[in-house]
Amino acid sequence: MKNLIPHFLLFIALLSLAIFAFYLFGKKIWHPYYERCFIGQEVQPIPYEEKNTTLSTPIIEKVYIEKNCTQEPCPKCPTCPEPEKLTSQQELFRHLADGGFIRYPKKLTLIGLKHEKRLEIWGTDRSEQHLLATYPFTAFSGILSPKLKEGDRQIPEGIYRIDYLNPNSKFHLSMHLTYPNAFDKKMAKREKRTHLGGEIMIHGSNRTIGCIPIGDDKIEELYALVKKVGLKNVKVILSPVDFRVMTVKIKSNKHPWFEELYKKITKEMKPFISK
Repeated sequence: MKNLIPHFLLFIALLSLAIFAFYLFGKKIWHPYYERCFIGQEVQPIPYEEKNTTLSTPIIEKVYIEKNCTQEPCPKCPTCPEPEKLTSQQELFRHLADGGFIRYPKKLTLIGLKHEKRLEIWGTDRSEQHLLATYPFTAFSGILSPKLKEGDRQIPEGIYRIDYLNPNSKFHLSMHLTYPNAFDKKMAKREKRTHLGGEIMIHGSNRTIGCIPIGDDKIEELYALVKKVGLKNVKVILSPVDFRVMTVKIKSNKHPWFEELYKKITKEMKPFISK
């Protein structure tokens, strides 16, 4: 009996060693049976919109196929198309279509918001206002306050027009604003200010000392639109903040007319609300 115990222990040791060796070196033999019996059968690829949300994360990653590619490159789907590249004219037509226009609007209103650093383009048709596009400023100078004199680097604030277009601007293309307007001149005369400055533009590029730059591609769109609609049908509202969503009380003891100006700007901006 005593001789059987060493043989039995040796048998157990050899069997354990054999099982361990089979586990390490026989995985190709036993692992498929293990997956079939304990994990489940191989899941077939399914479209994204039909994927079973009850599957575990590793299996979803294994069988995931993206069929509805977007226009942006997708790392999970090498067949996704390159981003769509449109010319400035094609972008303009897209903006018009998104605004519900099958023809050019009869009037345009450009709203420049200094605090928000954006230029909104609104089209008018049958007394209805439609937001066509929003262009971010590509540069900014000055502070939130009207322009008072030449060289103060201020973007004006008030109601203006575009009096001419410059196709040969050093800032790609530019549209000249009617600063100083009658109100600017009246307040300057009251305060005995001279040399109010001028040459205020909406233009391309990304530099400014008192103008509104929106980049070369965006100025091409806007330039073409303004030219088509006609200068006499374009209004420009320049505001320190978006008074449609902000209640801001601005007073200046030195320039009490600021309050009057901002009331006018607020009234002019009021109809231009996205529906």
